Amino acid sequence: MQGWIALENGSVFFGDSFGYPKTVEGELVFNTSMTGYQEALTDPSYAGQILMFTFPQIGNYGCNEENYESDRIQTKACIVKEWCRNPHQGEMDFDEWLKKEKIPGLEGIDTRELTIITRESGTLRAVMCTDGKLAPEEGIKKAKEMKWPSESNLVAQVSTKKSYKRGKKGPNVTLFDWGVKQSIVTNLAEKNRVTVVPWNYNVEQVMKTKPDLIFMSNGPGDPDHPDMKEVVETIQTLIKKYPTIGICLGHQILGLALGGETYKLKYGHRGGNQPVKHVKTETVYITSQNHGFALHKLPKKVKETFVNLNDGTCEGISSRNCWSVQFHPEAAPGPMDANVLFEKVGEMING
Repeated sequence: MQGWIALENGSVFFGDSFGYPKTVEGELVFNTSMTGYQEALTDPSYAGQILMFTFPQIGNYGCNEENYESDRIQTKACIVKEWCRNPHQGEMDFDEWLKKEKIPGLEGIDTRELTIITRESGTLRAVMCTDGKLAPEEGIKKAKEMKWPSESNLVAQVSTKKSYKRGKKGPNVTLFDWGVKQSIVTNLAEKNRVTVVPWNYNVEQVMKTKPDLIFMSNGPGDPDHPDMKEVVETIQTLIKKYPTIGICLGHQILGLALGGETYKLKYGHRGGNQPVKHVKTETVYITSQNHGFALHKLPKKVKETFVNLNDGTCEGISSRNCWSVQFHPEAAPGPMDANVLFEKVGEMING
């Protein structure tokens, strides 16, 4: 069955539908990774978004539940140039997996042209239809009128509702789940006893977990969302009491807590090939990233530790007893250049 995606700028792209027949709306973003399609689609940082892959064929090694970064697909929909009909492994093919997760897919469109449009105009609101229940003209109108996903509290939607523990030995790490990838939990649990807590735990609740270190996760949406103000205030208090580390959204929240500001990037950084430079050593790392906002206007007490070599944006900061990075050191799958940063968790705890 034919499907289509309509953009707020009036563009409509037609393709072949697969996955679960449905009409959805969301923010169109693209990912440049060649592998890791399951990890990307199940990453809570993509909540509220329609994810397009720039790599020409997706699904060539099949789909398995062991590759999930959360308990389900988090994107609203998926767009590919082509999905692989005969994967060489896996329990399901890409179409079967999307059907199981009730997520619509669209293939056969010019993803290169759609990527160029997104890069030139910035991320766009979009409506995608694969069930024939809406006309493209109506889709354009709906796209222009819809709210940006980041206007909602996406963090509250994807965070755990109850605290849970992972790891059986080592120091106590309290991990804020703002949309955490399970590969982060797994990395931390190798050498630590990890308590994962909901997004809005207050200072008293965190102190009851008896942390040796606070770790702030990745997640979706606007770090400066009104509902996150109390979270920032909580972190302002906690960084005075405990060593603190942040990744992605955690990096942005730490920056806000230290007095910096955030802004929305034109089209974000999403993929496994983002080059960042360590300011002090000038070492370059190839990193995995997934974010649409960035830090700037940092106070003098905050050092910028990493910068993005593509656009010069802030990729890492440090201050007294705390540090953070915008990229994903766990990169599962992806470049392992920055995985060494997880070793610094123990160094922070041990002073």
